[in-house]
Amino acid sequence: RLGKQRKVREGHLLVSEAPYGYTYIPKQDKRHGYYEINELEARVVKMIFSWAANDSVTIRGIIKRLQEMKIAPRESKRGVWSTSTLSTLLRNKTYIGEAHYGKSYAVVPEKPLKNEVYKKVKKTSRRIRPEEEWVIIPTPSIIDRELFVRVGKQLADNFAMCQRNKKNDY
Repeated sequence: RLGKQRKVREGHLLVSEAPYGYTYIPKQDKRHGYYEINELEARVVKMIFSWAANDSVTIRGIIKRLQEMKIAPRESKRGVWSTSTLSTLLRNKTYIGEAHYGKSYAVVPEKPLKNEVYKKVKKTSRRIRPEEEWVIIPTPSIIDRELFVRVGKQLADNFAMCQRNKKNDY
């Protein structure tokens, strides 16, 4: 664990797979692994962010547009974007040049599904750390910070105004 933390503080990426829009170049010739922008996927990422911010399109609306344009996600058996994938993509700060390490930590679950006597791994739940404790790793940015902030505001507005979210009609 200490070795991983040291590498991250030195600015090295510790990932298994890059987010959509990037290609992970593994360690080679004494140079540590890094992200490289995948131009085809980066164009799609820019379109997704502009639809969300400028056109006020919901996540399901973005999925419809991507299906109409026949743009498939990187890894999907059905070739269809899921709402959780797009939600994660639109909230990922890697696209503005800030990859993160140490966002969460393991804890023992408060309400486990099964109360077993023996468990090999006891800490099976995750908790999010405060943002001040996250380690920021610089990466090449695909979109600018202002667009990212506008998308975050639009997602919050979409969630607040969602039909499924209404308890009463006022």
